[in-house]
Amino acid sequence: MMQRADAVIRLALVDVQTIFREGLGALIGHEPGLEVVAQATSVQALEGLDVEPDVVVTDLALPDIGVEQIIERLRRRFRDASIVALTASDELATVQEVLAAGADGYVLKSAAPGDLFAGIRAVARGGLYLQPSIGIAFASRSPEELSHSASTPLTGKETEVLRLLALGHTNVEIAALTSTSLRTIETHRAHIHQKLDRHTRAELVRFALDIGLLRLREEGAGVD
Repeated sequence: MMQRADAVIRLALVDVQTIFREGLGALIGHEPGLEVVAQATSVQALEGLDVEPDVVVTDLALPDIGVEQIIERLRRRFRDASIVALTASDELATVQEVLAAGADGYVLKSAAPGDLFAGIRAVARGGLYLQPSIGIAFASRSPEELSHSASTPLTGKETEVLRLLALGHTNVEIAALTSTSLRTIETHRAHIHQKLDRHTRAELVRFALDIGLLRLREEGAGVD
């Protein structure tokens, strides 16, 4: 659920380390437009609370539950919330696993507070956020190469639009990045949804990862 620009973003924090979690809550409390409405030491504990946050910020190192289960259970319980993974793990495979499971953001615990705040605001607007300083980037295969493969029925231009959509860009941003009219981008997007029968950003991200359109590499700048 995307937030209005002037709306307060309600947050739920999940982390087994009480000092870290409460310290983060206190830090967020000083940031305009953000409000912590719940804290929990586990996904199960958060599931039992009568809250409806806009964004859930969760660690990935939780007891007795795997990374995919964390995201899937949060997504199931808080259907309208965006999910940001705040973790110490900078493993590329973990980043890919978390995004494929349906998370909207990925930030390291060593990040500057501004990176986390930017990520929270980005996912609350419906975008995808990766902390720039984690030193990874999404690299794509050639859109023309992919459009001729059996894995996707999309044209080269539709494939490029899909890649940018999966990275969290809006129609307006894609139009600017590709020097294309907004109406044309909207048409491409409609064709993508129709051809793939996938209608949410999470579904598009999973498809893009599955066909190798988005690949993680260790060198290069981060994507925010």
